[in-house]
Amino acid sequence: MINYGLIAIPLIAMLVIGGVISFFIVFSLYPEKHENVSIDGKCYELVGVAHEKITKLNAEMKITKMLLQISKIKSQNAVIPIIFNGNDSEAKNFIDKYDLDVTSNQKVIYFPNINGSVVTANVTKTDLQNIVGNLSVPDVIPSSKSVVGSIGIQPNKYISYDDDKDVSSLVDKIQKSRLMDIVHNSDGVTPAECRNET
Repeated sequence: MINYGLIAIPLIAMLVIGGVISFFIVFSLYPEKHENVSIDGKCYELVGVAHEKITKLNAEMKITKMLLQISKIKSQNAVIPIIFNGNDSEAKNFIDKYDLDVTSNQKVIYFPNINGSVVTANVTKTDLQNIVGNLSVPDVIPSSKSVVGSIGIQPNKYISYDDDKDVSSLVDKIQKSRLMDIVHNSDGVTPAECRNET
């Protein structure tokens, strides 16, 4: 009679070892994250430390832009239209926490088969200041983005076209300066071929 217990233990050990080896093979072949940027007509590829810095910079600039937009809203009683997204339970918690006036709620399916929502709602200026003022970089970075970090301010009567243009110009200026610092002072930056945009 065959003792399956004696066969099972070595078989399980071989499967575990094979799985670990397969993981390291796939991980070592996985392409490194990178970003291509253009500054004053020169192009660069950013990987490793430089890529991490630009990812963080992009998140910081999103937060900065919203804070500057809010600063343009003069009325303390303003009700601002926003948009955000996330899985259904997190979106509901966010709506309940700030007692948001939902104007639309579009159901979506996120990978892998997670029920989600894209929500537009109205929020008071005070609550919006608190929400944006408490955002952290991990809230906004794509790999760890939260519902709160997905928030965006919709066009509205409180922020004029000129105000929005001024905000965008200032954010672009700050971002360009910090991007140049990353390019000139970070590991993981190499010159790259500029690709024509079509």
